Amino acid sequence: MGIDKERIQAILDKHIARGVVGASLAISLPAQEISLLTSGFADKFKKTPMRPDHTFRIASCTKTFIATGLHMLVEDGKVDLDEPITRWFPDMPNAAKMPVRILLNHQSGLPDFETSMPMISDKTWAAEEIVDFAFKYGVQKEPWHGMEYSNTGYVLSGIIIARETGNPYSDHLRQRIFTPLGMKDTWVATHEAFPLAREARGYMHVDPDGKPQWDIQGAGDPVDGLWDSTEWFPMSGANAAGDMVSTPKDVVTFLNALFDGKILGPKQLSEMKDNLLPAQFPGSKVVANGHGMLVSRYGDIDVKGHLGQIPGHSSLMGRDEKTGVTAMLIQNSGAADFEAFFLNGVNEPFGEIFHAARDMIR
Repeated sequence: MGIDKERIQAILDKHIARGVVGASLAISLPAQEISLLTSGFADKFKKTPMRPDHTFRIASCTKTFIATGLHMLVEDGKVDLDEPITRWFPDMPNAAKMPVRILLNHQSGLPDFETSMPMISDKTWAAEEIVDFAFKYGVQKEPWHGMEYSNTGYVLSGIIIARETGNPYSDHLRQRIFTPLGMKDTWVATHEAFPLAREARGYMHVDPDGKPQWDIQGAGDPVDGLWDSTEWFPMSGANAAGDMVSTPKDVVTFLNALFDGKILGPKQLSEMKDNLLPAQFPGSKVVANGHGMLVSRYGDIDVKGHLGQIPGHSSLMGRDEKTGVTAMLIQNSGAADFEAFFLNGVNEPFGEIFHAARDMIR
């Protein structure tokens, strides 16, 4: 049985009716083609309908690609997950206590930068600058102290990939993942130019009662309760922690290849998705994490994948391994408060979609 598009469309339309600007979904059932559905607007003020080929800033969903890229170097024999990171960062505090794997599993204790970095800026960041910024404004804790979400660990992972390959991590991802999988609508924005005209405009919703975690000073006056935040944040400021631009279809293409064992061998794939530790993240359904993997629980369905949050674009992606259903849902509505509906509200339709898809398989 295939996708019941009317049922899925109804879920998306209900979500848009609650005030979300637009949404785009790619979903696949085992051994079936990827289905694409959209609702709402890519540009609210021009009334441009959302299309499947509109691109988005997928934010921290980038981390799954970076983790995959690093695990490929493990398979190549260039990196050992259990060696200390002193080989690349000899002067970093606690480096001798941190194996490579700790950069990927959010247990490093590294100081973070996300909530201190200005979200509205035209600065071009270098990876090393981001790390220095994190140590200046963040607080370092002991490695293995517990799960604490770490963007800095992924910036460092990007640096390791670059140093081991002799090229930007974007080249590694393009040569080893994007090109072989035919991902023609995916870019690493720190290093690659991407077509801004194809991007769904991103919108931040005004929330006077919210408690913003992001620094959005300089946003100006909203229009109809919205800021157009599409070009607020310099993608180089996210770097390997969240700088990719893509479409839901390309991302599901990647996830299918990854979970089906077409990118990594069994050992490294298991390290990514099965070597799990308890986890939580504000405004999410996250219950565990692996390497570039977050496990989100929707009732009795666990979805292994990731979430992505950047001003104006909020995304969820993953696979239910029990059914083989794989999906990415992304909306061009966001908020500065991680608990606000226009940021975490994307979880509701995402969970509904997986439950509906399971019914279609039965």
